[in-house]
Amino acid sequence: MKNRINFKSLINRAICLFIWLFLLSCSATRFPNDGIVNVPEDCFGIVHSSMYDIMDEMGAVWTLRTFNWSSIEREKGYFDFSGYDAYVDDAKRAGKKVIAVLAYQTDWIFPEGKSKKYIPPEYIPDFLNYIEETVKHYQGKVDVWNIWNEPNIFFWKGSDKEFYALSRLTAQKIRETDPNAYIIGGAFMRTPKRFIKKMHKAGGMENLDGLAFHPYALNPEGAMRIHGKFVKILSDIHFEGDIWITEIGHPTGGLYPHKTSLEKLPSFVVKSLCGVAARGVRATLWYQLFDHYNEGEAPKGKFDLKSSEHYFGLLYPNLQRKDAANAYGLCGKFIPGSRYTPGFLQRENVPASIVSVSFLDGKSGYNTLVLWNDRKRIKKATLYLEAPAMLYDITTGKGQPITTPNWLEIGKQPILITWQGTAVPLLSMKKLK
Repeated sequence: MKNRINFKSLINRAICLFIWLFLLSCSATRFPNDGIVNVPEDCFGIVHSSMYDIMDEMGAVWTLRTFNWSSIEREKGYFDFSGYDAYVDDAKRAGKKVIAVLAYQTDWIFPEGKSKKYIPPEYIPDFLNYIEETVKHYQGKVDVWNIWNEPNIFFWKGSDKEFYALSRLTAQKIRETDPNAYIIGGAFMRTPKRFIKKMHKAGGMENLDGLAFHPYALNPEGAMRIHGKFVKILSDIHFEGDIWITEIGHPTGGLYPHKTSLEKLPSFVVKSLCGVAARGVRATLWYQLFDHYNEGEAPKGKFDLKSSEHYFGLLYPNLQRKDAANAYGLCGKFIPGSRYTPGFLQRENVPASIVSVSFLDGKSGYNTLVLWNDRKRIKKATLYLEAPAMLYDITTGKGQPITTPNWLEIGKQPILITWQGTAVPLLSMKKLK
């Protein structure tokens, strides 16, 4: 029948609508102004990346991969690390740091093909044995152990209480195996307040050095709002470990509600990376390096909710870059090792809609000023700076020398200005004469 209801399509649309409402975000940009933040030199990374030459060009230090139990112990008692050895060794030779996610089931604990993404209580000793063997094998090579991924949604099929116990026992086993290990937990999808508080109360955060979360939102402003909620929750439970963002990003296709256009993605990259650096996040990993298809080669008209997973990349498989890769590269060059310094830019009659973010004395040897206008209308202002400066286009990554005073056009797309020395910039709404 022509009018037969496509229930799969309706379900996908309903889920999409739910997620859209769930991700609704505020539009105003706010940056912390309560003190200087020292940005780590290794503040940025990329999920699932082993293209270390490209990561070097983009200033990305961290790489993340799931060390699946199913790949390491396909048969009980037989451990095979060959699928990960080259990845870890190559990363170390390239000077990269590895986050290893310890997660998921192995097939032999479900001989009848029942539940997935779950460890039944009777198999927890086997899971902990996999943990011990993996940590021993990679001791001194893996930099951070991450327990599970997004347990508050469909990546954990058991009860919440069962996961809290698993987290506690896994962290305890890692600590016993390697007392110097750095362990993070959570990797929560957004900020499940009740889940986090109950996990803490149940001891699921014992032995953790940090907690990770994934602030997916419609825009960078929404992601920073989620970060603020996460900080508040951790403050309420008196958790004093580091905060990590092990996934953040936006697809440029598919049906995820936080998808964006190729044209907007460079702005989203810069605003997101500036935002997390200014908020003292220990490290942030972009999800991810490559799309699944080259530009123009994606199949037409075949979309479901998960199709967005094909379009999260900063590059295409043929190594062609999206403009967003250049934007990431500028942040990766100038922000690491700097000091986020609120209020550093001197402002003269500048409206609040013009956002200014200052990162001083970066690893690159440069100071960096990032400017954009939260409103659609372009604003013009005069920049005064008693030092040679470079003005960068975030879509190309290319800079050009500018002399000041300089009449700037400031729009929704950020511009990035760098200089060396102790000169303090002034931005004025008075027109350059």
